[in-house]
Amino acid sequence: MKRKEIKENHQKSQEELKQQAKKIAEELVKLRMEKQVGKLKNVRLLKQKKNQLAVIKTILREKELAL
Repeated sequence: MKRKEIKENHQKSQEELKQQAKKIAEELVKLRMEKQVGKLKNVRLLKQKKNQLAVIKTILREKELAL
């Protein structure tokens, strides 16, 4: 994720972040299945999605602790 995207995520509400995390988790499942079948050409997408999910979960946790 770029710094600009991370800053934008800090501005979002917890509900928006939860929805985004759920969406990325679903994409990860699809990518993993494609990798197992052999259809996935760009394996780097898996790492990028996992990283995005980690960043969003970290921001969510920061917001929970701040309350």
